[in-house]
Formats: sequence, C-alpha cells, structure tokens
Amino acid sequence: MDTRTIIGALLRGSHLLALACLFGTLVSLIWVAPAGLHAAPSEAPAARHRLVRLAKCSAALAVLLGIGWMLLEAAAIAGTHSLSGTVAVLGKVMHATRFGQLMLVRLALLALALPFLGGRNRRLAIGLLLAGAALGMQGALGHAGAAGGSLGAVLVASEAVHLLAAGAWLGGLLPLLLLVGSLPPAAAASACESFTPVGLAAVLAIACTAVIQAWQLIGGLGGLFGTAYGHVALIKLALFSVLLVLAGINRLLLTERLRDPVRPLTRRALRASIGAETLIGAAVIVVAAFLASTIPSAHVEPVWPFAIRPALDLFTDPVAQRLLLRALVPSLIAGVLVAWGWFWRPIFLPALAGLVVCLVLAWPDIEPLVSVDAYPTTFDTSPTGFAAQSIVRGGGLFAANCVMCHGTNARGDGPLAKSLPISPVDLTASHFWAPMEGDLYWFISRGIAISPGHFVMPAFGKRLTPDDIWSVIDFLKANNAGFSMRSSRQWNHPIELPRFDAICADGSAIDRDDLRHKVVHIIAADHSVTPPLAPAGIPMASIVLARDNSVKPVGTACVALGADAWDAFALLAGEKAGTLAGTEMLVDQNGWLRLRWRPGDPGGWDQASALDAAIREIAAHPLPLTAGGGHGHHH
Repeated sequence: MDTRTIIGALLRGSHLLALACLFGTLVSLIWVAPAGLHAAPSEAPAARHRLVRLAKCSAALAVLLGIGWMLLEAAAIAGTHSLSGTVAVLGKVMHATRFGQLMLVRLALLALALPFLGGRNRRLAIGLLLAGAALGMQGALGHAGAAGGSLGAVLVASEAVHLLAAGAWLGGLLPLLLLVGSLPPAAAASACESFTPVGLAAVLAIACTAVIQAWQLIGGLGGLFGTAYGHVALIKLALFSVLLVLAGINRLLLTERLRDPVRPLTRRALRASIGAETLIGAAVIVVAAFLASTIPSAHVEPVWPFAIRPALDLFTDPVAQRLLLRALVPSLIAGVLVAWGWFWRPIFLPALAGLVVCLVLAWPDIEPLVSVDAYPTTFDTSPTGFAAQSIVRGGGLFAANCVMCHGTNARGDGPLAKSLPISPVDLTASHFWAPMEGDLYWFISRGIAISPGHFVMPAFGKRLTPDDIWSVIDFLKANNAGFSMRSSRQWNHPIELPRFDAICADGSAIDRDDLRHKVVHIIAADHSVTPPLAPAGIPMASIVLARDNSVKPVGTACVALGADAWDAFALLAGEKAGTLAGTEMLVDQNGWLRLRWRPGDPGGWDQASALDAAIREIAAHPLPLTAGGGHGHHH
C-alpha cells in the first residue's frame, strides 16, 4: 500500500468517524440522553449543550474531511500532483464521476443537516435522517457500489445498515462519555441503561451484515487468512471482540455499581472504560476504511500461511464424525462434570483438570480428523471456469506429460509405473476428490517428494504454465467423472456443467452463466433436434451438442457447436467421441450434472413421461452449490 493510499484511507476513516459521531450524538440526544437529563434537571442544560456542540463540531469536521478526501481522490483520478492542478480538475471530477457525484450529495446532506442540530426532538429527528442518509450512502462509494447488479444492491443495502448500526453504537460512545462525566452517578446510570437497547440492536445488526459482506468479499478461510484484505478484516474482528468485552463490563458490572454510593471510584472506572471503548471504536472505523482501500479477497488468489487447514469434509463424512465422537466421549463426560461443578463447587476444579487431561490424551486421535495438510496454493481456484476448451486442452497436455507414469486413462498404470519406488496414484479413484483444487495445483507444479531431493513425481512448474496446470486439473476432474459413469452408471462425486458457448434459434448467444436457476437438458446429436416441452412450472433449457456447423437450433433449443464441447461432454459421460450421439444428460438448477441416458438404457427417456419424471426429480432435489467441496465452482 503506497503513501497516497494510506493517506486516502486515513482521510476516509476520519471522515467516516466524524459522520458516525454526528449520527451517534443525534441518536443519543433523542433516545439515550433524556433519561439521564430528566434525572438531573440542574445539570441537564449544560450536558445537553455539550452534546449539541459535539454534533455541530462533528458535522463541520465531516464536511472538511470530506472535502480533503475528495481532493485526494480527484488528484488520483486526474493524475495531478499539485494542489492547483487538483483544484482545476475538481469540478470535472465532481460532475463526471460516480464518486464525485455521490460526495456532492453527501456534502449537501450535511449542509442541510446543520440547521437541525439543536432545538426539540422534531428538529433533531430531521437532522438524524439527513445525517443517517449521508452515513448510509458510504456503501455506494466502495466495493459494494462497484459490484453492480443485484449483488451490488444487496451489498450496498447491507453496508448501509452496517454503518448506521456502527454510528448508533460506536458513534454514540463519545456522547455517552460526556454524559457520564457531566451527570451525577444515578443520572449517569440511567443514561447508560438507556444506551443498552441501542447498543444491543446495533451489535446484532453489525454482526448480521458483517456475515453478508464477508461471504461476498472474503469468501472463506483462504480469503480470510491468506490475503491482505482478510488480514485487515481479522484486525477489525479482534478489535470488535475487545469492544464487546468492554461493553459487557460497562453494562453488567460498572453501571450496576454506579448507583452504589459506597463505591465512589466506580464512575472514574466507568469513564476510563468507556474512554477505552471509544478509542477502540474509532480504531475499528479507521480499520474499516483501510478495508475499503484494499482489494477484496474474492478478487485475488490467497496464499495459505499454515501447514494445515481444517478438514472441511468433516461435516459431511459420517465415518469421520463417528470417530470424532468416539474420541471425544471422555472429554464430553468431563465437560458435563465441569458444568455440574459450576453449581457444586467441590468438584469444579477436579472436573476442569480432568477435562484438560482428556483433551490432551484425545488430541492425537482428534487431530487427523479435524485437520489436513495444506500448502500456499490450497485455497486457489481455477481461473478456467471448468471450460470445455480447457478440459480438452488438458487432455492433450496430460497425454504429452503424464501418460508414461499415470497411464492413458490416469489409473496409475503407465509404462514406467512399475519402475517407480511408489506406484503412481490412481486418478480415477474416489480419493482423487479429497484434496482441494489448489492442493492438486501444488502437487503438479512443485512435485511430490518422498524425501528431500527425491521426488516420486517431478515438478512441472517450469515445463507447464499456470494455465496449463489448471487445464490438466480440469481434464482429470472430467476423466474421473467419466470413469465413475462407466463403472457405476452415475457420477459418484458432484461434477459441474462445463462452460461452453451456444447459439439459440433467435440468434442470441448464451453461455453457462445464462443457464443459472434452470434445469438443463443436454442432447448430443449430429442433426437438428426439436427439444421436448418442459414440464409445467419448471424453468428449463435445452442444449444440443453438435460437431457439424451446419446444425441449426430449432424451437427453444440452443446449439453448442464445435469439437471441444462434444469431446468434453463425451469424456464426462464416460464415452468415446464417436459414440456420444444419442446421449442425453440432465443438469440441476445449481449447475451439477445429475443423470445420463443413452438409447437402450433403463428409464426410457425417449418416452416423454419418463423424461418428465426425471426432470421433476432433480428439480425437486438439486444439489447444494457447495456440493463439490474444493473442486466446485459457483456459477
């Protein structure tokens, strides 16, 4: 991160901090302060005056910092390096860019709010609405606004709620600190109690919206621990956790003691604690500004920093679950005794010691179940999108580089297999799906060593480009799926619909992304095909595979032309390219290949009733988007 980016993040963060303080102060004046002010009528005017002055200062500071941030962004957009040059292009940036237009709206809202930052609650409510609008629009200025479409709308809305909740809680801490310092202990306690429902609602809203944003912008463990964006998010999460602890101490311990005249130091302790909470809250907002200045994890490849990762398939593997439960039985019994000891103190410490001993003894059995080896590329995902062209290209690369050891069909039976110290892996077996895609990339690019300097599989990182390696992985996935179909007449592991392009009867071009949320009927034919009618109430698309460019789409069908699509689907169906004609496949609405039928197979898809029944079955029971584990793509 260069100096200009750091300064920009600090300006953005300070601007947001002033906005949050303005919003939080107005929330305090309307909902929090009245209880404390009513309990101390003699001190109320001075205390209220301080809050109004804080709101006005926050608004003025937000305007000044917003102008500073806008100047810096204008300089970056226009590429200027002097103040005079920046001022000269500022007007154009404000009118010709989305950022400038939104900042103008925000500054206008703040200017309109200034006259409403005093007086009665009705005027304050207008000021609150204007300040809330200025604060809530921040999402449109960052990553959420850049996303566009329905996803962008969801992110902008969730970030607006996130920021308003942060403003009510974190922006309300400094006003609360002023109230606690200005009012008598009993009145200060009343103000703190009034702040509790505001804070609880805000924390709940922050947590819920943070999950939405993290899911879209971070994506998962790889993005959280393996990217700069994720590291900043971890800092924010750590600070947020400290805030929750301090908030709990303030409300459950210090506020309750504030009414006790025997404890005169309680107010000093509460002020110190709220002061610390205020500073950490300010740090959270500044860290959030740095998040907005960092490329989201979803757009960069993570570098996993640990030698192990959680065993993500534990949640879907009943055998592993039973083994884990068996290993944890003594610890669970000890845990029950610890809970019992909370009420019967004599057994608490012995039970706690027993729990620690049980966990230590069980760890050697638990560790292999809950963690697996990991590599820097473990959470990398293929940039190919599992395209038909990539699958076919990967087959050629496999034939040129891997057949001597792994064999023509990747079963580990190549000509050199018996001469190796360790037999090559059978890449058609079910254990092929255990590693993540990024693990496979690491194995191919770096090789597999049985001891330092001695490789059972050579490194191909210098012979093959990254795109080559991902293409080989695509081929291996399709080949494994095809072997499964040949041997068991089903895909034993979820396999996604390959990416391809098709032309429809109305002349429009579609690709895999256009088939989202539809059941897809794939028909391999060397001639034009009229697709069957879709069952009532089920969105469906029909795709005809054809090698002959003269084949034209008919009716509602679209035609995927070319040898790549034909050969890729033949591989997935477990067939030779020359025997694919007549084969039909069904894909569920989440993009997973589900059923294959060939003339002569049971099921009789040549009968409309049988095909309708198969379509209705998979439409009613689609596989979840995450069914492919580390080998699947969302599309």
